[in-house]
Amino acid sequence: MIPMIPQKRAVRFAALLVPLLLASASCRKAEGPRASLLTSQDRAYAAQTLGGLREDVRVVLFSRDGGDCKYCADAEGLLTDIAAAAPRVKVEILSLKKDAARAAELAIDKVPGIAILGTRDYGLRYFGLPSGYEFTLFVETLRSVGNSDPELAPATVATLAALRKPVQLSVFVTQH
Repeated sequence: MIPMIPQKRAVRFAALLVPLLLASASCRKAEGPRASLLTSQDRAYAAQTLGGLREDVRVVLFSRDGGDCKYCADAEGLLTDIAAAAPRVKVEILSLKKDAARAAELAIDKVPGIAILGTRDYGLRYFGLPSGYEFTLFVETLRSVGNSDPELAPATVATLAALRKPVQLSVFVTQH
């Protein structure tokens, strides 16, 4: 006979167990071919938006080192899918621990950590998984870097040119 767990305890147990299972599953390397993380619509959007880039964009991803990283495998897959849709986007996947000097040079201190580099380093960094609503903005950032043109209004460019000290802008988002 299977012992019955009271419903409230079972719900609490499931609420604790499910995130642990999902986290451990997302940290394992997939064996064999992996499914694309982009829908056909997202792939078409990336190809169209990034298809006419004038310059190469290097996307340097610092990923897991065998430790816990809930979104590293997904970040690797997503960036690989974007690069497959856009020939001028080049992805380099490094280890935060093994490539510590390069990580320090690019000011990456957590995983997944992404540096977006064009003809120069604009200081653009992304920490986490650029999915959901952030996907479009991430692709648009790649486009801006690859065309060396942020498409800003002249008044905005003038305001930014008047800045005398470095400014760090941080945007925080949460995954669902």
